[in-house]
Amino acid sequence: MPRYAQLVMGPAGSGKSTYCSTMVQHAESLNRSVQVVNLDPAAEYFNYPVMADIRELIQVDDVMEDDTLRFGPNGGLVFCMEYFANNFDWLEESLGHVEDDYILFDCPGQIELYTHLPVMRQLVEQLQQWEFRVCGVFLVDSQFMVESFKFISGVMAALSAMVTLEIPQVNIMTKMDLLGPKAKKEIEKYLDPDMYSMMEDNSESFRSKKFKKLNKAICGLIDDYSMVRFLPFDRTDEEGVNIVLQNIDFSIQYGEDLEVKEPKAYHSSLMVPETRMVGNIALLPVKTQFKGPARGDGIDLDIIDEAIYYFKANVFFKNYEIKNEADRTLIYVTLYISECLKKLQKCSSRSQGEKEMYTLGITNFPIPGEPGFPLNAMYAKPANKQEDEAMRAYLQQLRQETGLRLCDRVFDPQTDKPSKVSLILLG
Repeated sequence: MPRYAQLVMGPAGSGKSTYCSTMVQHAESLNRSVQVVNLDPAAEYFNYPVMADIRELIQVDDVMEDDTLRFGPNGGLVFCMEYFANNFDWLEESLGHVEDDYILFDCPGQIELYTHLPVMRQLVEQLQQWEFRVCGVFLVDSQFMVESFKFISGVMAALSAMVTLEIPQVNIMTKMDLLGPKAKKEIEKYLDPDMYSMMEDNSESFRSKKFKKLNKAICGLIDDYSMVRFLPFDRTDEEGVNIVLQNIDFSIQYGEDLEVKEPKAYHSSLMVPETRMVGNIALLPVKTQFKGPARGDGIDLDIIDEAIYYFKANVFFKNYEIKNEADRTLIYVTLYISECLKKLQKCSSRSQGEKEMYTLGITNFPIPGEPGFPLNAMYAKPANKQEDEAMRAYLQQLRQETGLRLCDRVFDPQTDKPSKVSLILLG
């Protein structure tokens, strides 16, 4: 059976990581298994779990700090990618050999990797040897593309990647949700453009005949052969996200011979041997400024990230197999998210939502072993007063931080109202 891959490319800031996160969440709502591999050695933060991270192999900061190399940021990244190309066995080991894999490769933003350097072409050839059907997904920021000359520049960058990699490619305008109504209407002409008309509309901007002739030749190349077209990507529009995924699936013939798979529950990946335990709950580190026993400054992913990320998939399971103590923490946060969403959907503004979350987070709540705790059969009560205090403080820390993050996710910054799409994706 073949395996499937999206090579998610585009300039820095074009929304590659957000695209991967949105696409994985959408796939989970369809009961499809989609994994992400981070191939950016300079990445600092992404809000999705990864099956493999190139930073485990090499990091830009380490290269730049090497006194014998003396590379800057761009040179350091190119060095990292060339090192990666010489160590594809690391990637092969990380990917394993599971049939029907569908993997998104979140790539770096340096455009030269897709125009004239051989690294990404070598990656494509290696993936094809591993029986992957690969589609290039080239992203450009819609906010950048609202002017004709900038649009032509974006088109040429996408075209360069198509020519270099020689694989099916879907070109996408991202961040459509950040455009105002006027800009959205204006950008429609760039999705399926008439290049000659566009050039005529800007003919007064040409200062020389040679420049006009060059632009006419470029527009003719694009228009005559219909080589580059864009799909809009609004991460809040579930139907639009599905259209993008269908186009990509069609380009790699995904789903022709797939067996129907049962939906699966997701488990925490954060349990490590040195994790502190209270009862049988793991006191995992949390990225938060709220007081508590488990501050996790500097970590990329915490248990609240996992609970929000897997909420849509896990909330429907009546039976959930606990594989480790971190799963109990995950279950607690998942149940608390359900309670939060019931209140947030009734709030008329973010300020009201934050007040509701604050009150809910600090209100006296039962802990394992006390009457009213919903899952006493699955949880062990604290062994003594010290453990009781630690558990109560930790659960309050989780509740306060979870409520704050849900407000970030649920309320539309433009309208200050709860987003129906966010509520659907979460619950």
